[in-house]
Parts: sequence; C-alpha cells; structure tokens
Amino acid sequence: MPRALLEKASPEEQFTILCDAYQKQMPRGWFFSGPTAARIMGVPLPPRLEQLKVHVTAVSAFAPRGRFVIGHTAKSAETTWFNGKRVRVACEVLCELASVLELDELIAAGDRMLADKPYLLATRRHLESAAAAHGSGRGARTLRDAIPQMREDVWSPRETWVRLVIARAGLPEPSSNRRIDGPDGKLVAIGDLVYEKLKIVIEYEGERWHNDPWSVIDVDRYNKLVLLGWSIIRIRKHHTAADVERMVGDALALRGWRR
Repeated sequence: MPRALLEKASPEEQFTILCDAYQKQMPRGWFFSGPTAARIMGVPLPPRLEQLKVHVTAVSAFAPRGRFVIGHTAKSAETTWFNGKRVRVACEVLCELASVLELDELIAAGDRMLADKPYLLATRRHLESAAAAHGSGRGARTLRDAIPQMREDVWSPRETWVRLVIARAGLPEPSSNRRIDGPDGKLVAIGDLVYEKLKIVIEYEGERWHNDPWSVIDVDRYNKLVLLGWSIIRIRKHHTAADVERMVGDALALRGWRR
C-alpha cells in the first residue's frame, strides 16, 4: 500500500483505508482486535492510540506481520462482523484495552459499550463475564476498578468525565440522559446528567454548540426548562474538575441538599 496515498488522507480516512485493504486479504481465523476493533465499533480512544497501523490477531497461529500491522496471537477468541469487518467482540476488546488505557479512559470506553445510542455493544453481564475470564491478565486491576464505575445511557466521553468528577467529589451521582417532560407529558429535553427530584440538569456543551443550527434548539430547550423550575448547569471544555465540583455543589446546596 503506497504510503503517499495514506499521507494525503485525513486520520479517519487513513484508518478506513488501512482496515478496508487489510480486510480484503485477511486469512480465515484472523480479526481486528484491541484499539483497532474499538475504533471500528466507535469506542472512544485517546489520540495516542490512533496509530497509522492496525491491530490484528490470529488464533493458534503466528502473529500477523506487515508494514502497517501490529500482530497478536490468542488461544481462542469470540468474533463478530461490524461494518463489514471481522472484529473481536466488544467485551473481550475491553479486556485488551485495559492494558493500554488509564482508568478513566477505560471507564469511558465501557460506558460507550453499555450505551444503546447509537447501538448497544455489550451488556454489563458480558463485561463482567469477560473480566472474570481475563483473570489476572494484563490490566486486570484497572479492569476490576473500572467496571463498577461504568454506567448505561452515557452518550459521550465528556459526560463520563463530568459524572466521575461529581461522584469523586462526594456529591450525589446524577442519572445519565434522562427524559424531562412538561406538565402535559410531552418531551421538553433529554438532560445529559439529571437530578430529577431536585430539578437540576447538567449539560456538557461541545464545540458544535455555537456553530450549528442545533444551538438554537438548545437555547429554546433551556428556556423551557427554566420556566418549569429547573436549574441548568452548562459545562464547556474550559471548565476544570474544580469548576464542575463547585458549580454542581452550589446548585445542590441551593436546592436544599446537604452533605
């Protein structure tokens, strides 16, 4: 594969080109694994793992080799097809990622696997069973620490980060992506993180917020929530963990919550 072709493409295009090209020549019993399988499935990874190479595993054979390949071997593995590519199943991929991700990064990856938007990749039972089978393998301690902190219904890594900051500050943990209805029972909003009884919603606003038509919808949605008595905490990229703890703590205190 000409490197010049890859160098002219964007990072995501490079990844797609490599995977498509390798899939066409992949022998029976080989599959994408680790960070490569995670990217194919849409699991968030830190930039340091987005290499110009693909992770490929062979069962009961020599590790795959090649200019753009990081080869692995396994005694056994469960695989599936995803977007036309053979990959290791998500719960086993999480075990592989445990050796290369930090704790919070692994929690974010697991949150994505448990979320049903845009598609469910694994259940908590699947993750726990895979972790038990992983035993004392590489990253086992990180895996054991991460799984209890994973949650369903989380739709972005930044939501994971905000939730973890809140919980580790000793504040009550909010629910993720909960529906908020008006008095007529019609949907007003789906809040990123929600304290339903205290009527507090925490929204993480990504970079798109000021740059596309959805921002207008967000403004209208916020106004409706305020009129219904909800407090809204808006968090953006520049906010630190200390900022999040202070803002959420102040909002909880104003609604009567006490440590």
